[in-house]
Amino acid sequence: MFEIGDILSVELFAHTRHFFVYIGDGKIVEWGPWDGMSWMGGKGHVFTKELFKSGSEYKSLGSDGELKEITLEQRTGASESLINQRIREMTTGIDYHLGHRNCEHFAYYVTGYTGYSKQSVSHMFTDHDPFTSNSMIQNFRELKDELLRSSHCGVVGLSRGDFKDSTLVGKLNDGHYVYHYSHPLGGQHLYVTTIPKSENFEASYDSVLLAYYGAFIGRGEILSIVRKVRGC
Repeated sequence: MFEIGDILSVELFAHTRHFFVYIGDGKIVEWGPWDGMSWMGGKGHVFTKELFKSGSEYKSLGSDGELKEITLEQRTGASESLINQRIREMTTGIDYHLGHRNCEHFAYYVTGYTGYSKQSVSHMFTDHDPFTSNSMIQNFRELKDELLRSSHCGVVGLSRGDFKDSTLVGKLNDGHYVYHYSHPLGGQHLYVTTIPKSENFEASYDSVLLAYYGAFIGRGEILSIVRKVRGC
């Protein structure tokens, strides 16, 4: 029987597998692409789904209507609260830009597990962006240098509302916190603070050291920086 936090998978085609995480009561949480092209990046959504009970075992109902055997890939011991926390860190709902991540990256990220994965998770634990071969961003100096090299990004006026709606990208090695906000009109904002919002919003707002935005072509530059900060 599966336990909360188990990383599970089912076989798809050509020896590829779809990964998801068991959250108890016969339910899983997973990532799925809108366009069916997860390996190409793009947008997807995070959602829960019930497994099919077949006798004493759970199986996954495939898109072809057939029941598929489920494989236990890793027993992580992750709690439901940790899984929910990690999901909140990466998405505000169903609109989650994965970049080059996919369902397996999602499963390993939300459980906090850092083990080896044959299919694709090696991208999570490298200090290089596999799309560009550029080093990942480790500290505030490297982040500033990356922004200065960008051609279509600039400083943005600090908005309390926009900052409040931003989501945590990650913590740099030197203790700075990076937040990302996707504006309804399409612009992408990036904030750097010395205090996390989760600790004290007002103190975090007052500690903002940098606020940048990118529109049109600059959107891609900001999203590329977000990917390099996140490290996967």
